[in-house]
Amino acid sequence: MAEGVKPATQKRSRETRDKLVRALEVELRSRAFDQISVADIAKQAGLSVGSVYRRFENKDAFIPVIFEIYQARLMEFNSNPETQVRVEPEFGLRQALHTIARSGWEFLVPEAHIIRAAHLYGRLRPDLIGDEWDALLEASVEGYMKALEEFSDEIKRPINRETAELVTYVFSSIYVEKGLYPKDGPGAIVSIDGDKFAIEMAEFIYGYLVTEPAS
Repeated sequence: MAEGVKPATQKRSRETRDKLVRALEVELRSRAFDQISVADIAKQAGLSVGSVYRRFENKDAFIPVIFEIYQARLMEFNSNPETQVRVEPEFGLRQALHTIARSGWEFLVPEAHIIRAAHLYGRLRPDLIGDEWDALLEASVEGYMKALEEFSDEIKRPINRETAELVTYVFSSIYVEKGLYPKDGPGAIVSIDGDKFAIEMAEFIYGYLVTEPAS
């Protein structure tokens, strides 16, 4: 159980807890976590402030819950046959990268409010998240490594951990800058969006992978 979240031993208590988590998610769609108060969550849920504190020690106790929601939805997205990424070597590296980029963008857009909070507070409050964020990044590196190995005949870069780390970094940075913070930082200067943006970013990675390393 997440730190700071009190055990829900009765059905009504669990329902109250779930109602509060849903209320927080509604609030996150319009503003940042640090702008939301316990009173805001209670009001959105139609409950008293005391109901919040009977389920959560303080507002920070919602942070690991946010991360749990993110993990659950990512797992659901990756296991859904309709959204699962399938790398098909016969269609080539370029098409595979387009597919990966589109899939990542498809997941990010509707879940940006949850991912944004998980991303930010996974770094600001690692004591509440533990090493789970690092585990997700490690899984991404391993996944990209396996994908790259399928296209060894096309890729000019060494197919090793360093290359997989760079691909993970670029894809992750793209989603953070443009998807999570579209009005702040470098992402704000890019006018294209959606599917076109995802494909163009995949083209950058494709160019890197098929270019001989500098001697």
